[in-house]
Amino acid sequence: MNYILVIILLFFSTIYSQDKVDSSFIFSKYEHFDSEKKGVKLRDILNEDREALIIFLDDSKFISLKNNKVKCYRICKDTVINNIVELNNIDAIKCKSIIDTLVSIDPKKIINEIDKENRIHIENLGRYMVSFYKDNKALKLFYSYSSETNFEDKFTFPKDRKTFLNNYLNLTKYFYDKEFERVKSLDTIYLLIEREKNMQYERSNFSDTIYSTMVEKGKNMTHILDINKLKSIRQETYDFQFNCSYVSFTHLSRFSFTETSNVFYEKESFLKTNSDKILHLEDLQRFTQCDLELLIASNYKKVFIIDKDEINDGKIKIKEVKGGTRCWLEQQED
Repeated sequence: MNYILVIILLFFSTIYSQDKVDSSFIFSKYEHFDSEKKGVKLRDILNEDREALIIFLDDSKFISLKNNKVKCYRICKDTVINNIVELNNIDAIKCKSIIDTLVSIDPKKIINEIDKENRIHIENLGRYMVSFYKDNKALKLFYSYSSETNFEDKFTFPKDRKTFLNNYLNLTKYFYDKEFERVKSLDTIYLLIEREKNMQYERSNFSDTIYSTMVEKGKNMTHILDINKLKSIRQETYDFQFNCSYVSFTHLSRFSFTETSNVFYEKESFLKTNSDKILHLEDLQRFTQCDLELLIASNYKKVFIIDKDEINDGKIKIKEVKGGTRCWLEQQED
């Protein structure tokens, strides 16, 4: 039975690709002329030609469709990062179906709309955008309220809004591997800070803070770690600057008046027994801002920092921190 299903799906996949090779193909009745030529720029970055349909998702994620091939990219500073993911036949068909649904939505039905008469206020917790480019045509679908918004109570066309949001979220799943999903599912993670030998390490004392900076440069990576420690020992701030993302965490000590700290000590063997929950700085290097928000933000899970410089007499100090990325802020500024 499964064999027959695969044959049927492959058949429709072939039909789909044959129908959509021509550059004159109209992918949506809502498409319009790409006056900014953004499609041209994106195809140059992805090394795709004008025959490809390019789908651009928030946070530098791209999908290209050409013939029967569907490929997923992530971009950082106009450069493709990580390996390009090419979907298998089954996933490609599902992905095309999602895209067909999205391009059938009238953009006017999902634009921001607040009931002005009743002055409904909705907190903007996220932004969801999908843009399509093919040849000299474009289509942009934009929706900027969180998935928790009660569609029926506050907006017109609730069915279209739900359709857009559900299909948008389904598209993003094609960019993540099993390891990403595993780490994302963890309720607790530990960030391990190690000073490598090839790091530049500066430390200086100011009137109020102890400030240190580490810089590691390599062929494929550069990251900076800034650590600010107030002399009162009430607060430590860890700022991580990577090629494609910025992350900031704060640890409040037991002297803080606003929050009780969570600090505990373990034997060094803790690092080995909990290795599946420990992330190294180089592990974070390949992710974009919003990827890291899902992986390590304290809004989603408990986050602890282990600084190898704080290992004494075989005991490691483990500190809970709060914070994450500027994912949603960055999107709103675009």
